[in-house]
Amino acid sequence: MRIGFLAGLSGSVADLGEAGRNGAQIAVEEINRAGGINGRQVELVVRDDAQSPERAIAATNELISMRVEGIVGPMTSAMAEVVLPLAQMAGVVLVSPTVTARKFFAQDDNLFLLLSSTREEARLSASFHFQENGVRRVAAIHDLRNLAYTESWLREFTVIFQELGGEIIPIAYESGPEVSFGEVARIALSKQPDAVLMITSAVDAARFAQKIRERNRQLLLFASQWAATERLVELGGAAVEGLVLHNYFDRDSKAPGLERLRALYVERFQREPGFAGVAAYDATKILVTALAKRQNGETLRETLLTRGPFPGAEDAITFDRFGDNRRVPHVMVVRDGQFVTLR
Repeated sequence: MRIGFLAGLSGSVADLGEAGRNGAQIAVEEINRAGGINGRQVELVVRDDAQSPERAIAATNELISMRVEGIVGPMTSAMAEVVLPLAQMAGVVLVSPTVTARKFFAQDDNLFLLLSSTREEARLSASFHFQENGVRRVAAIHDLRNLAYTESWLREFTVIFQELGGEIIPIAYESGPEVSFGEVARIALSKQPDAVLMITSAVDAARFAQKIRERNRQLLLFASQWAATERLVELGGAAVEGLVLHNYFDRDSKAPGLERLRALYVERFQREPGFAGVAAYDATKILVTALAKRQNGETLRETLLTRGPFPGAEDAITFDRFGDNRRVPHVMVVRDGQFVTLR
């Protein structure tokens, strides 16, 4: 029995894809050690979309041609825009660990979503920083290479922040080897903000933080959940101390399933799974459990919609009639080189 895994495993978002792949692999190994699905072992077929539309299309078509039962992925909203029409046409279910752009929610399609939308996260962020941190003027650095996500996040943040009385200054850039992090940071600081928001990958957020800290060591920095992988701390070092983000799960949770996953992940990969690893583990367990629960004559999509709840590392997961799961994100901060949950 084959299931696919699709994510960016090369380029600037590779940390997200690698964590997702690792979490999915652990889930499949657990399932196979327990006897597989109805006596059949599960094979995880991994493909790299390289955060490229062309590569994503080719990889998805390849997985479809291999007759996978379903696909875990993609991991970014930009790639979901590209591959969802292919999956829809082929009748293949996508269970995405990390896609959150608002446009994909409340849609009657084959895309199942584990995280809350950009609306919930961005509006929580706007309220938190306006009310708790006294922020009134924000320079928002956002990556055009993942526009479906970054534009959605920025729009939702702006709505609430402006309603509260704040001012938002968008600063767009396009990630890649030619980007000048120092110049983008200079432009952001020239706007004299109270804080800088980074709607970017972890790698880019770490580099922006370093350039900003060279010029201003006290300014509040915060970021969207996209940046909340272990690479942020590894690359950012002291520059990301105090940076505020959001997270899919409670890092302080003592849920047995989550503690087991973290122990296995750290032993094997020598780092924490982060939100992408945990979410991909959950997505894989959900997909395979649905395959085991599926009744004769029932599509996998029907099973996912009607036969929950499904197991997750921290708690059980149930989809609404559109295949959405609205988990409230947690607020966390980087403190002493660790992610610490604030609420």
